[in-house]
Amino acid sequence: MKPKVSSAPAPSQTPKNNTLLYIFLGLLGFGFVALFVVVLLVHHMVAKATGTTLLGNSNEITLIEIQGPIYESDDVVRRIQKFKKSSKTALLLRLNSPGGAVAPSQEIYSEILSARKEKKIVVASMSSLAASGAYYIAAACDKIVADPGTLTGSIGVIAEFPDASGLLKKFGLNFQTIKSGKFKDTGAFSRPMNPQEREYLQGTINEVFEQFVDSVVQGRKDAFSDKLAAKMHVKPTQVTDQQIKNYIMPYADGRVLTGKKAQELGFVDQLGNYEDAVRLTAELAGIKGEPTVHLDHPIKLDDILNNILPFSIGARAKSGFQLEYIAF
Repeated sequence: MKPKVSSAPAPSQTPKNNTLLYIFLGLLGFGFVALFVVVLLVHHMVAKATGTTLLGNSNEITLIEIQGPIYESDDVVRRIQKFKKSSKTALLLRLNSPGGAVAPSQEIYSEILSARKEKKIVVASMSSLAASGAYYIAAACDKIVADPGTLTGSIGVIAEFPDASGLLKKFGLNFQTIKSGKFKDTGAFSRPMNPQEREYLQGTINEVFEQFVDSVVQGRKDAFSDKLAAKMHVKPTQVTDQQIKNYIMPYADGRVLTGKKAQELGFVDQLGNYEDAVRLTAELAGIKGEPTVHLDHPIKLDDILNNILPFSIGARAKSGFQLEYIAF
């Protein structure tokens, strides 16, 4: 009799290398899960400690900080444009600046107005100092929040020209200048300024000053109209731009105002700190629940230099003559 041969298949055996592969994949998957949990925990801790978040959501407020002298606007304008094109509706500007050059302040002002035309909410939060060009920027926002001790205002324009002619004469050093027109070397440090040049520069200063005042009138029209309407016992719509300008002019002589005084006069809407500004922004934007704040502020070499060098040395060393909205 022949022995029976079983037709049942032999039990399968998993090779050792497959077992190691499964273990590796399992560990890798566990590592990704663990990393994700750690990121969430860190994010939660950062958000709780600072009030900011790295992740976007429907309750998000975009925060842009403007720190130090304002001598360029490209980065801030680019970030406002990015916000404007996003689905976010709330922008908070944190200002701690003495102001700066005229054109950059005007460019940021215009970009804020453009964002507001797109139905975006923009609120200015003033820190220790938000004067001159920084106030110019704030005037474009829906609302301004300042601490009682904030220094703001300083509406005015300034240009400085050193006169080293006495020192040069002492050392017997003279400059021979060849120019195409009588005003081409206006402000040269090698000689005193003549009356014609002073009159010419004063006219330029006055023109730029008028632009400053007009921008404040337009940016803060609703706030000043409400303030004047209550005093004049008329409707806010009956208050004219000229009446607002007449009201502003006594305080547009370069003086700084405390946040408390600025709020009493209508240059600022509300007294409060950064957290108060966050709550107001959320309220105006219709954010329900606790808002989160996304800080949009890339680190730049200019930021580091401005923090290391004094205002008068670090920022101004970048350029020569320019008109400035800056507090002294």
